[in-house]
Amino acid sequence: MKSNQEFGSWWGAFKEDTRMFRLVHGSSGWFKYFYYPDFRAVLIFRLSQLVFRWRVTRPIAYFLTMLNDLITGVWIGPRVEVGPGLFLGHPRGLVVNPCTKIGSYCSIMQRVTIGGPNVTVGDYVEINAGAQIVSNARGKKKLTIGDYVIIGAGAVVVKDVPAGCVVMGVPARVVKPLDYADNWVAFRMRRNLEETNHAE
Repeated sequence: MKSNQEFGSWWGAFKEDTRMFRLVHGSSGWFKYFYYPDFRAVLIFRLSQLVFRWRVTRPIAYFLTMLNDLITGVWIGPRVEVGPGLFLGHPRGLVVNPCTKIGSYCSIMQRVTIGGPNVTVGDYVEINAGAQIVSNARGKKKLTIGDYVIIGAGAVVVKDVPAGCVVMGVPARVVKPLDYADNWVAFRMRRNLEETNHAE
């Protein structure tokens, strides 16, 4: 029974990951699943999470992590806790500390580093290209990113970020508030709807 529940939880998360992939790349056709590396990166990561649940298959989980690094350039181990709806855009050069917790419906772009112990990323967080989130840069042992946050490209986050804001710069600082309705998922849905209406 427990194994069935664990698999159900895993499958639910992966279904939402796939839904976010389709939201970005379109809902029709199969070619995109083979062409875009973001789907492969998430799939291999989720598989590593699945087999990590059982001690006897944990070596396979670490092998999948190394395979992901080799194929897609993504280093995100099976111990990383990630909610459903993960999207990895152009996922080369992504490195995530194994103690990291990432919430639901988060978007992470290329060359992002989430380093140091005990980083917690909230829900609906968008981390743009080249950003760094480092929990121990100032002697801290943990760092929290609130829900509904956009981290700008190249930003270096070394302290907690409150919910509902945009942060940019080195070191990162809040530059403006963010309406919860302007999260990256809602933006993609609005844009897709506009493109559909325009096509009609």
